[in-house]
Amino acid sequence: MSTDVLYQGNTLGIMEIDRNGKKLILAAKEAGLNVGVYLDHPEPEITKQADFTVIGNYRDKDKLTEFGQNCNAVIYETAAIDSIVIKYLSQYTAIPQGLDPLEIMQDRLMERAFLNQINVNVAPYVTVISLDDIYQSIDSIGYPAVLKPIQRGVGENSLVIHKESDIARAADFIQAGTYLLESWIDHTAEYAITMAIDADGNHLYPLSELQYGTGHRLQAVKSPVVVPDEMHQEMKRIANSIGNQLGYKGIISVNFYVTSTGNLYVKDLEPGVSTSGNIFSESTNVSQYDQQVRISAGRPAHFIKEVQPAIFLIGRQAQLSALERQVLIRDNWKFSFFAANRHQENPVVAYVWATAEDGTIDEIQSQVDDTEVWFDQGKAAE
Repeated sequence: MSTDVLYQGNTLGIMEIDRNGKKLILAAKEAGLNVGVYLDHPEPEITKQADFTVIGNYRDKDKLTEFGQNCNAVIYETAAIDSIVIKYLSQYTAIPQGLDPLEIMQDRLMERAFLNQINVNVAPYVTVISLDDIYQSIDSIGYPAVLKPIQRGVGENSLVIHKESDIARAADFIQAGTYLLESWIDHTAEYAITMAIDADGNHLYPLSELQYGTGHRLQAVKSPVVVPDEMHQEMKRIANSIGNQLGYKGIISVNFYVTSTGNLYVKDLEPGVSTSGNIFSESTNVSQYDQQVRISAGRPAHFIKEVQPAIFLIGRQAQLSALERQVLIRDNWKFSFFAANRHQENPVVAYVWATAEDGTIDEIQSQVDDTEVWFDQGKAAE
């Protein structure tokens, strides 16, 4: 049932969605497409706008086959879905984002090899398979270091090693398989360049700055932001090089670390629509969701134009009462509330966009600070 172009009435399948999936479904419906969703657990609040939902294990070949055969194309909203699953589906339907790029981005070693090929700065690293390897390698990496599984996936963890005595804690962390031991980049800021990549090339959104709060949880995104011109040009060079050579089609973000001395490192690549990319729903003329659907349907990406400065904020359960008060007094803020995940501690319950058509980012930031709702905004990564 696969096809290179999706027309009105064709079906777009989406694998593994989170809270952002609701807007992706709505964007596909507005484009005239039917939507199918495949999940390993029910999420009725998110999927209720879909035409059909399949609940099944991601290794259930019968259900995957049925899903693939009923979709003209299938996309993954995030990189959390195992590339083996997407490879299996590719027998029955089109995969517009591509399979090879997902395999590269899910494997940290392959991702770093790819970035090294295009002359991109990444944190120094070594591969390890045992505690002995860590003890032998730590001197070359230095403290602090971060131990991560090679394979990205759902529920993965990382371990920060601050001193030699911390290495013993890795005994309960490291399992069978290969891990990455990399230097912790002591950074002062994190930025992202988000791109919509179609058959004609890369379409770059304005540079955004990502701010984190307690526990290094994403808390706010600003756009547009100003950095030294030389740094901005290098960010765009890196993003374009990745877009030109990765073979990916759709929305993707390149995330950067910047150190106090101005050194630039690529943190990671984030395929699919992202939480941070929600900033563009208000700061530009076209959302990441509309772009992802257009490209997945074989249509050209929409041109991107900055329309106003904005700060995108994430509201959690503990902030709900304060947010409800802001709804009544802020005429330049937009709010999106949704059901909390009862299985998470202090879950996300709202997205907020603070804008100022004739103002500046600094003026918006002052307004946000005055509320004291996000009191630890901009706190350095922990």
